[in-house]
Amino acid sequence: MRTFVWLTAASLTLCVATSPVSARVVRMETKVALEDQSEPSIRQAWQALREAFQTAVRGAIAMGFSRVWVDGARVLPDAVVLAMVATDEDDDADEARDQ
Repeated sequence: MRTFVWLTAASLTLCVATSPVSARVVRMETKVALEDQSEPSIRQAWQALREAFQTAVRGAIAMGFSRVWVDGARVLPDAVVLAMVATDEDDDADEARDQ
């Protein structure tokens, strides 16, 4: 019986010690409609995107994500789109993956 308990404890310890660590990654897109292609309309859209960016960063931090970056921005005929990525992966994992 002692051997069984010891083997069970050893296997559980190995399972916990070797379990993979996974990071959460989220891609967010914000789309702001343009009234037209005029300069004032585009400025209004960029101001709205700045506010959306700030809101998205605050939300990502509230969800426990430690890194947020802009993945791209596009001006379409009828809208401006901002794409962002958020993750809880640390910088050390990036360095290890790059090597």
